[in-house]
Amino acid sequence: MNDVKRAMDVYLNGLRNQHAVETQAIGTIQNELPRMEAYPDLHAKMKADHERSVTQAARLDDLLAKHGSKKSLLKEAVTGTVATVAGFAHAAAGDEVLKNVLAAIGFKAYEISSYKVLITLADASGASDDKSVLEQSMKEEQEMGDWLGSHLPSFVQGYLAQKSA
Repeated sequence: MNDVKRAMDVYLNGLRNQHAVETQAIGTIQNELPRMEAYPDLHAKMKADHERSVTQAARLDDLLAKHGSKKSLLKEAVTGTVATVAGFAHAAAGDEVLKNVLAAIGFKAYEISSYKVLITLADASGASDDKSVLEQSMKEEQEMGDWLGSHLPSFVQGYLAQKSA
């Protein structure tokens, strides 16, 4: 097997993995949205992020189909279960909103890094024309991660205000 073929195999596996990550993000946000209604700005951004994740998953589907592949149903099932369990893990916590925001910031960093890896793999596998699609998704993740990080103090203040009410 030559290097380009090996890189393509790794790239396609990476696309499947990232699709599973987006599926996990969709499930996690769906679980958290109802409990974030007390934080209108956060709720609106999470709702928009949910829609972006759906779009990103569709983009990944398109890239996989373009290369004659498809998502992994097993990975989708596992990550869907993880999203459900993760949603329940913070549900009972009094400081749930803070924990969820911190987890989301970490998850955004993971997604950004995953897209960077995919962009590098796209080059190595001869799929350079896929890069603009991957870069778009990476940019969206960076925007959301930056927004969450910059608004973290206001989430803490909002949490404290609700605790004292």
